[in-house]
Amino acid sequence: ESIGGKKKMLEVLVIDDERSFGEMLRTLLSKEGYSVTYLNSASSALDHIAGGHFDAVLCDIRMPAMSGTDFLKQLAARELNPSVIMMSAYGCLDTAIECMKLGAEDYISKPFKPDELLLKLHKVVEREGLRSENERLRHQLRRGMGTIIGKSDVGTVSNPIYWEWR
Repeated sequence: ESIGGKKKMLEVLVIDDERSFGEMLRTLLSKEGYSVTYLNSASSALDHIAGGHFDAVLCDIRMPAMSGTDFLKQLAARELNPSVIMMSAYGCLDTAIECMKLGAEDYISKPFKPDELLLKLHKVVEREGLRSENERLRHQLRRGMGTIIGKSDVGTVSNPIYWEWR
């Protein structure tokens, strides 16, 4: 996305109780041009998400106090819908499926290659951009496009075809 001819820096929220891992992700993503906020708990992340916009959220599944799956449930309960990629060192297909059912966009097993994460993040951000554009266009259609009145030569003189959009 660009704003005033300048490329908008995409906002990513990283939630992981392992500080060293969170800082590593912050460094990796910052080098790729993302603006990164790192938090070490899911409960504090809920307030950040409610108070701002993030293009994507990377969230660990196993954390003390509030797990990643509980975080997804809280997002749904609060009607917050950021694009979330769940991360786990305990790769389990059942957990991945549960996360997707709870609203996660994707899932990645730790450890992962940086390119693997960047590809998943790019796809999630791209999908979010398409959703936003779709919503913006729907809103424009609902607002109306003004009045359009036309006449077609297909109709006969006694039965002209007219249409009107309001």
